[in-house]
Amino acid sequence: MNFTTPAALFLLIILPLAYLMVRPAKGRPDRQPYSGRLGLVLRLFILALLVFSLAGTQLVRAVDDLAVVFLVDASDSMSSDDLARAESFVREAVADMRPNDRAGVILFGANALVEQPVRLFGPGEELPSFASQPQRMQTDLAEAMRLGLALMPPDAARRLVILSDGAETTGDSIEAARLAAAAGVSIDTIYLDRPASTGEILLHDVRAPARVRQGETFRLDIVAESTIAGDAVIRILDDTGLVREEPVSLRPGINNFVVRLQAGEAAFRRYQVVLSPVNAPDSVVQNNSLAAFTEIVGQPRVLVVAAGVDARGQPIADEAAQLAQSLAASGLLIDRVTPQALSPVTADLADFAAIVLVNVNARDLAPRKMEALQAYVRDLGGGLVAVGGPDSYGVGGYFGTPLEDALPVDMQIHDQDRFPEVSMVMVLDRSGSMAQEEGGVPKIRLAAEGAVRALELLNDFDELTIIPVDESPNAVIGPVTAGNRDEAVDLIRRMSAGGGGIFVRAGLEAAADSLAESDNLVRHIIVLADGADSEQKEGVPELIEQLTADGVTVSMVSIGTGPDTQWLQEMAELGNGRFHVTDEAANLPQIFTQETLAIRRNYVIEERFFPTLAVSHPILTGIAETPPLYGYIGTSAKTTAHTVLLTHLQDPLLAAWQYGLGRSVAWTSDATGRWARDWVPWDGYAPFWNQIVRWTFGARPDGALEATIRLDGEQAVLTVEARRDDEFLNDLSLTANVIGPDGRTQAFDLQQTGLGRYEASFSPQAEGVYVAGIGLREGSGAAGDGLRATTGWVLGYSPEYAALEGDPARLASIAELTSGRVLDAGSGTASVFDHDLAAAPAFQPIWPWLVLIATLLLPVDVAARRLALTRHDWTRAWERIRKYESGIRNEEKSVGSERTEGMQRLLRAKEQRQGDTRRPASEEARSLGTATLPVAPGDTVTAEEPPEAPAGQDESPDETLAARLRRRRNL
Repeated sequence: MNFTTPAALFLLIILPLAYLMVRPAKGRPDRQPYSGRLGLVLRLFILALLVFSLAGTQLVRAVDDLAVVFLVDASDSMSSDDLARAESFVREAVADMRPNDRAGVILFGANALVEQPVRLFGPGEELPSFASQPQRMQTDLAEAMRLGLALMPPDAARRLVILSDGAETTGDSIEAARLAAAAGVSIDTIYLDRPASTGEILLHDVRAPARVRQGETFRLDIVAESTIAGDAVIRILDDTGLVREEPVSLRPGINNFVVRLQAGEAAFRRYQVVLSPVNAPDSVVQNNSLAAFTEIVGQPRVLVVAAGVDARGQPIADEAAQLAQSLAASGLLIDRVTPQALSPVTADLADFAAIVLVNVNARDLAPRKMEALQAYVRDLGGGLVAVGGPDSYGVGGYFGTPLEDALPVDMQIHDQDRFPEVSMVMVLDRSGSMAQEEGGVPKIRLAAEGAVRALELLNDFDELTIIPVDESPNAVIGPVTAGNRDEAVDLIRRMSAGGGGIFVRAGLEAAADSLAESDNLVRHIIVLADGADSEQKEGVPELIEQLTADGVTVSMVSIGTGPDTQWLQEMAELGNGRFHVTDEAANLPQIFTQETLAIRRNYVIEERFFPTLAVSHPILTGIAETPPLYGYIGTSAKTTAHTVLLTHLQDPLLAAWQYGLGRSVAWTSDATGRWARDWVPWDGYAPFWNQIVRWTFGARPDGALEATIRLDGEQAVLTVEARRDDEFLNDLSLTANVIGPDGRTQAFDLQQTGLGRYEASFSPQAEGVYVAGIGLREGSGAAGDGLRATTGWVLGYSPEYAALEGDPARLASIAELTSGRVLDAGSGTASVFDHDLAAAPAFQPIWPWLVLIATLLLPVDVAARRLALTRHDWTRAWERIRKYESGIRNEEKSVGSERTEGMQRLLRAKEQRQGDTRRPASEEARSLGTATLPVAPGDTVTAEEPPEAPAGQDESPDETLAARLRRRRNL
């Protein structure tokens, strides 16, 4: 017997106390209540059961079961052949296990994942192929061992089997082995050796200064290692190509080299160093490249993004020409790029102090590019300026995108009184081609998301109808209003693809029928069709002409280009609508929101007005008055934004705000001769835009913060030195945002570790470039005090490639510490499930049964306490029982004797009647026990006993027997 909480047994001391408190009172022994004694016994027994239950009573039994957990190294140092050998070993071992044995599998690298939980394998059941994908860039054997111990069942002999090269890059496997030994777990190890190497060279470290000035000469410090002597070449590359190439001589061991470079244009520059052997062998090439970052300080660089072609690929006027010239004239370095050529990597955007979007349509910016822009401002402290135009803001599809999140304005105008009521029908292609996936998401799902965004833009009295069409309309949704919006969103997102192509005429006819019942002023149809598979075109032009005659507009959206694209464009022109073509279904949400806002026409306000000053702001320093404007895009200012200039309709014209570590500005008019034709020749045009762009810089880093990143085991350590004018800056509330190669951001606060020194750690998840933005935590200081920095770091290759050899000695030490064995990968499968370990006892909890018995005895105890029975009561009860039984026996005897006597009398009377049938009455009477009375001669008397007289009637003694008989007969 065993107890999980033996300390609870001390509660047994309450049993004698309970006995003293509830024992029966003293008195005569014959008057002591037996029920009180019984209740006392029951109460003490119940208390004992409860105490043993609290102690967690268990029954202990011996078992001979075995549980084995295989730990398989899947880090970068393990080749595909090694993994195949390990999987084959585990599969063969599991096939030889006994029926009651259990097995589990863990794959590990930088982390450990359970491939198979510890379980029984049925007869003939094979181990499935390995499918887990741990992080391969590190080897943390200790974490895998701890996870294996956690999986072990307590009711079996336990064994871990490690299959690895033994080269751990992080963690302490020896300490984990001691923990396993203390838990009674044996560890067997199998060394998977690496291929023999004839020689190896590798880069250990590359260091560059965090900041240099433009034109300054600086040095790269390079640390390399070689196992043999030989010649090699060091090549240094930056984003523009090869920067320097130098031959070097390697000697066995550590080699240090210094390369001097001259800083070029102001940028956040990455220098990649590649070490290539000339006549020296090299087994692993992955460890021959590393990179370092440095910031070249000079004239700020600004990236201007403007479209060069329209949606149909036709060249358009350069809307950023005057703006770019004005910024360059103010001393800024200007780079130009189209939206299609904009990099989706945040690290690439870190080279620029600000990015200016000039009338850019969200359709031309993939979601990943907008996410990169958002991270650039929020996490790296960059500046963003959005310049308006007919293809920007709400009518440019910004609604619900990361770009809208980064800007200080919302894409909707919340004043519903300014808009007419709208009825819109969306005819969506649900043909078989819409089932194809794009980025892992079916195209129909992207179209549905676009419909949801359009629905979110509608006002309370607007209506939207969704008509999915393949060969016929199917599962029509709507008309949807604000009242049933939530229900409709669920239905829209459950749309699925059908088959065949899209029948355009059938969809348009269904849309026309839906709008026929609408009285709203604005009625619009959007048709989403396949550019290569639009069918049933006959009669469509006539139908569109009829719709336009009734005041309905029709827009067309072509998915991909094909033989039907030109026809769809012609139908959009015939329907007085717009035509959109996209090769990516991911653009559909932006296209649908753009259409939804465009049909209102109130979002594009083309009227002459003078800007109105709302609040004073540094952007307007030195500007007292401005020329008029002739149009803008309607938006609404966000709550925390600063609205600097207003339009004549009180809409924001110029708004600015702080967004994360960076700043952004929204200018809802344009910067060309369309709406700003009086501004382009204005003397204040260049200063105005220069001040806008420079305000988004904030106070650019002035060297107060210098940041570096280094790898320490599994963690990368970010260190920031804060100093200004040779004085340490202490007690700062610094925060950092680190953007990894996958675009994900890790945010954390830095802790001060010394004078002006702050540190924080993060976990690199993959090889590649990591960019960190550091600044003051929100609310802890002024945003423009210069305390910002940006740094970068490259995890050039996995630390697994830094270890040149395996470590079989470590595996042997682990086995020795736990009384395990060092097995061979080729012949050790048969001994993995040997039952040579001490069988662990099995524990069966019985405390629930003890609680149940105590519960069942409780009513008996209550009854015993309510009934006060003494010895006298028991004696009386026993006597009553005995008397009752005796009375029954006496009664049965009396009844039996009476019956016997009566039977004898009847037999005697019968015998007498048979002997003498006519006797004198006196003799017969005597024989019957009656008096002899005189009778008349010849009369006879029967032997029948006279009947009793009626109750209450006296019989006269003088009356003769015959008289009495006659009288009784007459009664």
